[in-house]
Amino acid sequence: MSDQAISLDEVRAEIAAEVRTRRLTGDFDAAKERQLEQRFYQYAPVQGRTGALGDTLRAVDASAYVDPAVPVLSNQPAGAYLKKAMRKAGYWYIDWIATQTTRGLSTIARSLHLIDDELVELRERLDLVSVDSVPVIEEGIDQAGDPWWAAIAVGALSSTTGRALVSACGDGWLVRQLNDLGADAYGIDPRPGKILEAEIGGLDLRDDDLLDHLRSVADDRLGAAVLTGTTEAMLPAQRLQLLDRLDAVLADGATLLLHSIHPDAVSGDGIPAELDLAGVRPMRPRTWATLLAERGFVTTVDVAEAGHEFVVVAVRPR
Repeated sequence: MSDQAISLDEVRAEIAAEVRTRRLTGDFDAAKERQLEQRFYQYAPVQGRTGALGDTLRAVDASAYVDPAVPVLSNQPAGAYLKKAMRKAGYWYIDWIATQTTRGLSTIARSLHLIDDELVELRERLDLVSVDSVPVIEEGIDQAGDPWWAAIAVGALSSTTGRALVSACGDGWLVRQLNDLGADAYGIDPRPGKILEAEIGGLDLRDDDLLDHLRSVADDRLGAAVLTGTTEAMLPAQRLQLLDRLDAVLADGATLLLHSIHPDAVSGDGIPAELDLAGVRPMRPRTWATLLAERGFVTTVDVAEAGHEFVVVAVRPR
């Protein structure tokens, strides 16, 4: 291994390449991939999804004290006596250094605890105006039969190279269709129990939030992404974060398909509960097209006949 520092993105890229190779050879299934991902987060809590500053500070507290009483046990008959004599002779000096070091480390640890307390308080305040994860709009996600925009999605992604992400994948119907066409598609869905049966069927589906997942994807690793049921209830800051992460993870030549409810369709009692709770409205198709065009995408827009839904297809030039 090189002496130079290796970035986390490079490690993820190497892992993704190895997983792709093993998936093609048939000896690496989706269940094993999720098991390895959970093991990674277990042993790297600071970098993982479940890590917190408080967990790390407990380890700092445990190691802040420097014990001046060095061990004297020895395998040699006279070793213990010799070590005891050396410790006794130099104890005053070692104790002075250990005391100063412990005092300095304790001050640093206390400062970090104060920072953690302020971050916890700030997080609690932010929780009052934000949501922990991106809500999924239930309407039109798990309906019987293919939706009107299914043909558009299949046509847009039929020649995709690289991995294709499908958000709010539900039972994995679109993931299955894309894989049947030869694509390397997988899906994520944060709703409990939505993907269990499809996982048993061998599809690569994961219980994950969209933004959290995109933050863990290395740059230029996706060849396509389909977003449905996940952008309507996002807060403005979350939508900007989404665009920034898509701009980073989608490779040259990648295709992005965004399916959403039209804002003119959500009025009166027709507003989905997720939108009421988030206190937001869906963005207009022209707004999505403009924001994506600013990031270098070439966009087209399709609107359903009733005008209640729309699709934006954005292609990143090679």
